[in-house]
Amino acid sequence: MNEFEKRLILSKVAIGEIPPDTIITNATLFNSFTREFLKGQSIWIKDDRIAYVGAGDHFVKDQKTQMIDANGMVVLPGLIEGHTHSVSNRYGIEEFVKHVIPTGVTTVITEIMETGTVAGKDGIEYAVKAFEGQPIRSYYTIPPLCGLTPSEEITAPDNEALIPFLEDPACLGIGEIYWGNIFLEGEQGERVKELVAIALRMGKLIEGHTAGATGKKLQAYANYGISSCHEPITEEEVIERLRLGYWVMIREGSVRNELSGVKGIFKEKMDFRRLILCTDGVGPEEWLEEGYLDASVRNGLRIGIPPEILYQMVTINVAEHFRLDHLIGSLSPGRKADLVIIPTPGEFSPQLVMCDGRIIFRDGKPQVEPKKVIHPERMFNTVKIEHYTIPPLPTRGKVRAIELVSRLVTKERVIDLDRPEESKDVIMVLAMDRLGNGGAFTGFLKGFGLQRGAYGTTTSWDCQDMIVVGCDHRSMQTAIGRLKEMGGGGVYAIGGEVVAEFPAPICGLVSLKPMETVRDEVKRLEECLRENGETRGKPMLTVETLSTAAIPHLRINHRGYVSVRDRKVLPVEV
Repeated sequence: MNEFEKRLILSKVAIGEIPPDTIITNATLFNSFTREFLKGQSIWIKDDRIAYVGAGDHFVKDQKTQMIDANGMVVLPGLIEGHTHSVSNRYGIEEFVKHVIPTGVTTVITEIMETGTVAGKDGIEYAVKAFEGQPIRSYYTIPPLCGLTPSEEITAPDNEALIPFLEDPACLGIGEIYWGNIFLEGEQGERVKELVAIALRMGKLIEGHTAGATGKKLQAYANYGISSCHEPITEEEVIERLRLGYWVMIREGSVRNELSGVKGIFKEKMDFRRLILCTDGVGPEEWLEEGYLDASVRNGLRIGIPPEILYQMVTINVAEHFRLDHLIGSLSPGRKADLVIIPTPGEFSPQLVMCDGRIIFRDGKPQVEPKKVIHPERMFNTVKIEHYTIPPLPTRGKVRAIELVSRLVTKERVIDLDRPEESKDVIMVLAMDRLGNGGAFTGFLKGFGLQRGAYGTTTSWDCQDMIVVGCDHRSMQTAIGRLKEMGGGGVYAIGGEVVAEFPAPICGLVSLKPMETVRDEVKRLEECLRENGETRGKPMLTVETLSTAAIPHLRINHRGYVSVRDRKVLPVEV
């Protein structure tokens, strides 16, 4: 049946010639176009589409028609997650889908850079196939795989090899491009610019990442066709980007919580239709204790954002940005039958969730199961460290160190090892290539707080390096050895003893265990690190971001320190 034939049937349902499959009555319907809550509404559904929305109960039905009485409760369009990282929060995609089902989210738009960084095209295909056939709707963006230096981009497929993905209707465009990378000279910048050119020719979107960009740089970046940004953390940054035509995504997830910091904008007399609420990913502990995008919505209601604006930010606004509003984002004729029923506008507690006309959650219980995800053998055994040594460090004189300004932001600090007071709270940090290409660099890290032992991880952002922070070589070697045995993840060791661990054998990033088990393993690791001196909070996140080009100012890879501003590789010695 073609699209027109489907719409012909929907038209006949709307005028009463064909009975609907499902009728929802007595609903308070949220109209995402007008921001109205309309009482006494009915919704008629045929197959996976909405045929009619309106007042009254004059409908035709037959013995097969399913009747749902909303009892005056609010019916919203299914929520749309506009920016998340479904494979970077340590649990698998199957667990992700399982726990999304009760939240009211019916569509997810995900980045898939993580497995792509480690396994290249195979890693991208793995994530794409894992989402196919799931009971929630999913779309993805192609990862630009932006690294600190060319050595982190060795797994990036040729741009021509990415065209088949861009031709996939489920692919909406290019994922977040770190603004600094598109301005780089040489092969890094040219590869990204060429990928942008291909995507624009194909009519695809380009998602942005503008952390630290202001003024002329921000506008120069926008000229490449960048459509959105999820990085603003102040009211001024949100407004600046809105005025330049960006779709602005406000994050409320595990990496950042921005709603309370920018809530003042909702008192301004301005148009909020280019504002989107997203999570940017949620860790297992936060998800199981608070929720996913549903928790973000509840936080928004709690701090006083008007419900009608908030619900637009997770429905029609997202759909319009991604050019999906002809399918999702509203409860209107011809659109997909995606909806969530909640008690009142101010109480986001899903009672029933429907996706594609199928009930997936009702009365506190999932009605469907995730599709089983197949894990190809090539997604395993990615920690290929054989013979290695931890490069020695100077013991005298002036040296460079990465100093933590906050949990995520760093700066370069020069310390004099001959002055003990300057060496306070300084430990070692090691970056080691784990794909078998060789290379390791040891530097100094200041401000992490660890007093004994070592923590190592393969969940490093935007690179293939294992990162280990530690107070002594033996603990660091124990962590490295155990990470190799497990196939990746996170390990905290003291001397020769492994104290806590999180196994992540899929690309060294993702667990095969239930989210509850992952939560417990991660929680134990972080508790051990805090008990042994770490003071910043979320220590695993701090370590895994030491390798990314997304956050200023000084980072690390297996070749040295790297200045994010100019990408110079710097040695330990000053």
